Amino acid sequence: MSRNKEKILIIAGLSLMLAILFAIPVSAIGSEDDGGNYIGPDGCKFCHLVNYDEWMMTNHSRAFQVLVDNRQDKNESCIPCHVTGYNNKTKTYKYKDITCEACHGSGDISANIAEQVIGIVYSDSNKSQEEIQRLLTKLNLTKKSMVINLTAEMCGRCHQGDHHPTYEEWNKSLHAQSMVTVKSQKTASDSCLKCQSVEWITAGEHSKPTLKEVTLGLTCEACHNVHNHTNAYLLRKPKNVLCESCHTMSGAKPPAAVHHASSEMRRSIGGIDTDTYIYQPNAACADCHRYTQEYNASLNQTGITGHEFKLNFNVCMKCHEGFPNADEAEKFVRNQQQKVMDHYNETMIKVNDAANYTKTINGPERATYDRVLNESIFNMQFIPGDYSKGEHNPKYAEELIHKAEIKADNILRGKPEAPADIPGFDFMAGLMTLLLAVLAVALKNRK
Repeated sequence: MSRNKEKILIIAGLSLMLAILFAIPVSAIGSEDDGGNYIGPDGCKFCHLVNYDEWMMTNHSRAFQVLVDNRQDKNESCIPCHVTGYNNKTKTYKYKDITCEACHGSGDISANIAEQVIGIVYSDSNKSQEEIQRLLTKLNLTKKSMVINLTAEMCGRCHQGDHHPTYEEWNKSLHAQSMVTVKSQKTASDSCLKCQSVEWITAGEHSKPTLKEVTLGLTCEACHNVHNHTNAYLLRKPKNVLCESCHTMSGAKPPAAVHHASSEMRRSIGGIDTDTYIYQPNAACADCHRYTQEYNASLNQTGITGHEFKLNFNVCMKCHEGFPNADEAEKFVRNQQQKVMDHYNETMIKVNDAANYTKTINGPERATYDRVLNESIFNMQFIPGDYSKGEHNPKYAEELIHKAEIKADNILRGKPEAPADIPGFDFMAGLMTLLLAVLAVALKNRK
């Protein structure tokens, strides 16, 4: 067997092993005792008061009380994920609740020693640097007492299983593949990391990693901040802006290409010469893309946390009572999508014809033709760039295609700058019609 074939087989074998590894859910082991000296939240509090105060406002600080309230504080299958430093052999634990050391590892120093260290470092004593260093070494502060684990597996130790299969769902999502995806693209750059890597998102302003340095994609901490209780579910931003902060084309204008236009499609902005159609303004992305279901053992019903982010049409029933079931809701959506895509495919033929016609134009007129063609293409790119086949805002999707079609038609007629419909005209015309009708009724009643 040749060396190349051997290499190919080795790579294929490793790839298969990795695929199997990531397909297997991580065991729900909770916070295992790592064998170190646990100091408890009060020990961490001495130096990390801000983090401690934030933690006290989260459900992690009340994790054990949840078991007590539900009379499960003796249930050995629940306890490991509601305490810190659980020993599976002795069935004992170091501290109740999900404390700092559950995620960061044992502190290995006592609060008393921490106080001494603070005194040494910040006092005005005459101790030499050698003496201070000798004391620090003696206090064993070189241990990895602050493990920062940003992997999904860290959270997945507990957030998984039939009750709340968050990890299993995330592992099936495109978020789980974000790093593989971005590193496979030849055009990828460091600027992509702000929406593709948890390491970039959590890093300080002056310590952002590069594309070559990062290894993790969009894990739990990319969207959640366990040290900040400001937003529900420990989200980094309110749910109505979190998704849109990345799923956006970031102000792109023609001739630039349209990417990730979900935010603009929802808000009905960004298109060229387009009317505005506000569509379900009170609905956030998560309201549709995070269908949830409570675990119910008696009904043999597994929990659903919505972290696969795929649309589950049962979610429609929560707001749209007109649908008798999820199948009918899906049928309605698919029909709308088909209508939009039929219009899109028909118009693409015209846009391509307009592009070919533009190539035949020479002289100073060419710049005008190019500009109008780019505007037409830009509007059309919204449809694939939004990834919903128009369902995020059907009327605006149709409007984008309509204005792209007008621009293509104008090019084919040799009049690229012929005016398109006036943005807002349909709305104003409808409003005027309504006002005239009201006025007519009022005048009639006066008689």
